[in-house]
Amino acid sequence: MNLLRSIGSAGAIAALLLALTPPESAAARDDVPADVAARKNPSAELSARDVRYFTRQFKGKCARCHGIDGSGGGEEAGEQDVPPTDFTDTARMAKRSDGQLFYQILMGGGERCAMPAFGPESSHGWNEEKIWRMVSFVRRFAQAKSD
Repeated sequence: MNLLRSIGSAGAIAALLLALTPPESAAARDDVPADVAARKNPSAELSARDVRYFTRQFKGKCARCHGIDGSGGGEEAGEQDVPPTDFTDTARMAKRSDGQLFYQILMGGGERCAMPAFGPESSHGWNEEKIWRMVSFVRRFAQAKSD
């Protein structure tokens, strides 16, 4: 019996959409070394000055893909093979350790997505402290949604 006939056209369309939708963790790197993933953020608290600074950084370097509100719906999001992370998704963000977020920012998306690296060896040249502070900043999107 034909599979399409057995599940019907609505089922076939749903199956096709499911197959074409990247998994929830598609944008997240799965090659984060365990010792890095386990690292705790030494810069968890941000001052008001830090928030203003990282708001500008995020708007200038991240918002075109991740959206000004961190929802992953920036103006260039649709051009990406892998959707940008939705930082407002509280469940998803709860699954990602600070170390995993740190590594993603440090190393970029690798072969999985177009996100550039921001680490010291990159053209952005961010040091570890700045990356940890950005981790704290992006966590604020999910915290704001849960408040």
